[in-house]
Amino acid sequence: MHIGLSITPFGHHPGARRTGRSAEAIDFTHLAAQVAKAQAGRLDFVLLADRFGVRPVDDLSPEAVPFEPTTLAAALATVARQIGMIATAATNQHEPYNLARRFASLDTISKGRTGWNLVASSESSQRDTEYVNVVTGLWDSWEGDAFIYDKTAGRFFVPEKMHVLNHKGEHFTVRGPLNVNRSPQGKPVISHRLTPHTLDIAAKFAEVIFIAPRSLDEARALVTDFMQRLARHGRERRGVRILADVIPYVGNTKSDAEQLRRELDSLVPDEERSMGFALFGTPGEIADSLQQWAMTGNVDGFRIQPPLVPESLDAFVDLVIPELIARRVFRSFYDGQTLRDHLGLRAPEHPAGRAAGPSR
Repeated sequence: MHIGLSITPFGHHPGARRTGRSAEAIDFTHLAAQVAKAQAGRLDFVLLADRFGVRPVDDLSPEAVPFEPTTLAAALATVARQIGMIATAATNQHEPYNLARRFASLDTISKGRTGWNLVASSESSQRDTEYVNVVTGLWDSWEGDAFIYDKTAGRFFVPEKMHVLNHKGEHFTVRGPLNVNRSPQGKPVISHRLTPHTLDIAAKFAEVIFIAPRSLDEARALVTDFMQRLARHGRERRGVRILADVIPYVGNTKSDAEQLRRELDSLVPDEERSMGFALFGTPGEIADSLQQWAMTGNVDGFRIQPPLVPESLDAFVDLVIPELIARRVFRSFYDGQTLRDHLGLRAPEHPAGRAAGPSR
């Protein structure tokens, strides 16, 4: 089972920010404490969401972090040295070369623990496809052993192992190469929150898929449809991790957990209340539900969205994770270094290696 955490200053319930949270909630140290807690629970990654550059006027998103995500990921990677960091960036707000360079830099800084949460434009799937092809092509600017730093021979890198993209397309003209060496995990992981408008872009490129089903039946239907699209693009199910969004309310009893939801609901109008898929119960009951979903919903794990932080996050890590470990469905320690290691995803081979064949 794979589990990630969606970072938020107050909690994923819209009423969380009205429970007496202090201004420290949007401080870096508060967010870093959440990441440290998630790492203590051996979670696969933390996700840093965004409002895609739109400044909030009179509201605060319960999901978005209060910093630009890639900047925040770079800072967090220096204080949490095991857990993965997935940062959100939209294709209609960044030049492809700059985005490719930023995430390649993040992956070097974090020693291979970075992911790009791809937000695609619903207006032009052709532009998005070209955009992602440019970004991933730039990530192949260098073979893994290109940089040799040979002082005696005066060679910094092997020229034959540098690959200039020279892309000229309908929407972009990008020469390359990047001035960042190849990622320790081959390439940053690409994740995407599945929407009806972006099924094909996800099937072409995403390696981690977030779905937001309201029931097990809906989860099965979403996964079945996505798997069919995946096959049409020549990809295999084993190369993708599908994670369902879950809001866990953990209590000493199920009634206690439901009471927390009612208290948070009472703080906001009906139309602002959290509409995500919620689980209520004791740690054992929450673990039961997660196991059932993993076994019968065709999902590989979950993106946890705590309704209130740090309280709900602490309860999940301190009480639910040990239940899952005891049942041997979740790790008790990190057995790899990179985000791909955590997710059980293979590192992509450089195209030059594939072209050369097995004898290379």
